[in-house]
Amino acid sequence: MTEIKCPSCKGKLTLDPRNPNIEICPQCNKKYVIQWIRSISTGKEKLRLTPVPERMDYEPVEKKEPKKSGWEPYGWKRGVALVILFFVLMGMMYGPKIYRRYQMDHGGIAVEIQDK
Repeated sequence: MTEIKCPSCKGKLTLDPRNPNIEICPQCNKKYVIQWIRSISTGKEKLRLTPVPERMDYEPVEKKEPKKSGWEPYGWKRGVALVILFFVLMGMMYGPKIYRRYQMDHGGIAVEIQDK
């Protein structure tokens, strides 16, 4: 590739130093995007210049609701439920043993054993 000419004024295009994919015409100050298109059937590359619009319409993006602060994002309800489940399971496993020990310490079962 030796030289690319401006489609509108036939002036010599120069590369934009900030973006190598954009060519600038020094005569008419138009900007073009360089695209190389490869043909699938022949395998040859073809150059396409697309004009860069002077002004782009701006449409504001809808703001997403910020993440809630506090404990809710961390699942504190799940944590409380797991702690309660832990104590329920411990009560089911060790509750009868603790109850028997309590009665032995306070004379409930021990008295019955001595009477026999």
